[in-house]
Amino acid sequence: MNAYRYFRKFYMNIDFKESAHKIISILQVQKHIAIFIKGSPDPDAIASSYFLYCLCDALHVKATMFAFMPASLPSNREIISLFSIPLYIEDSIKAINLQRYSGYIVCDFQTALIDGIINAIPCLIHLDHHAPVEDDVPAHFRILTDEVSSTSTLCALIMQYISCFSQDMIHLLATVLYLGIKTDSDNFNHLNKYDVMAIEYLKQLYIPSMIEKIESVPLSLYSQRLLQHAMANVVIYKDWLIAGVGFVEEEHRDTIAIIADYLLENNHVELAVVYGAVYHNNHTKLDIDASLRTKNEDLDLNELIKNITTDGGGRKYKGAFQVHIDYFVYCPDQERLWDIIALTTHHILKNIRDGIYKITIQNKFKKLKKTLKKLFIKEK
Repeated sequence: MNAYRYFRKFYMNIDFKESAHKIISILQVQKHIAIFIKGSPDPDAIASSYFLYCLCDALHVKATMFAFMPASLPSNREIISLFSIPLYIEDSIKAINLQRYSGYIVCDFQTALIDGIINAIPCLIHLDHHAPVEDDVPAHFRILTDEVSSTSTLCALIMQYISCFSQDMIHLLATVLYLGIKTDSDNFNHLNKYDVMAIEYLKQLYIPSMIEKIESVPLSLYSQRLLQHAMANVVIYKDWLIAGVGFVEEEHRDTIAIIADYLLENNHVELAVVYGAVYHNNHTKLDIDASLRTKNEDLDLNELIKNITTDGGGRKYKGAFQVHIDYFVYCPDQERLWDIIALTTHHILKNIRDGIYKITIQNKFKKLKKTLKKLFIKEK
């Protein structure tokens, strides 16, 4: 029966009123909750995490928000500043005293698994809009579905059934959740009926002046230089666009995704892949960070990425992955190192493109399997 209930959630047969009650019942008996933003603090991750932080506050339950990397885009930093979001940045889970917390929450990430936290404290709530992964850690409450554009959509639909927020807090949350949906739906270009329901609800409550202030924040000069570098190094392979931006400081890594959006919009290609070598932790760690963008809803970016690395994932239209190359962080010849990174990355991506039909066939079988499961879902 539990397995059937899991698939009911996955196929969006979600009772949001019941979900609100379950979340409240879990939170209100806790003493102190840790809320982790596992990936980059983008608007959707910030908004959905902040929503649950504010719910804890309304229930008089202490909560602390953590991220393991700072927000990099100026507009994302402006969200944190404008909404006075108390987000603490830590290098790793080891820097956090887990004994202080009775459980943790993860939003906007495929898995709730966090290295160093297993068996220390339980996962209380896990909300995400990407395809679920296998062997995830247990959670007291979990909604995983790739049938909405954002985790903020789920939060907005749940918020309708929560009555403990003050009126001022409702307006603030409506505003930040609206931003989360707008960003992850590519400016409302990729919406389904659940997204529309959430937006119609939020539009009655959000604060337009705050939206305008955040959207008026320009790209930094550093980010503009990365865009110029990418445009100068574009390679078209069949119907894919591949571009490297060179070495990137951690605080600017989200520019890679912005550039991928821009290049897809301004080129007639099936897929845009933009990558860079990103330094982390004061130049002690080095990753290849890549963002993938497509307008083809049938191109399974999650499956494509899993053919490259397990450290990444995707959904409709968007995806990202990382490859850790810490061994080369102290390489004295950066120019030669970048040549190797670019040569290898292009070679791997071209091989994936040459085998795309295999991935397409795998995706068709997955969709068939998903449809068949949906036909045989049992009621509670």
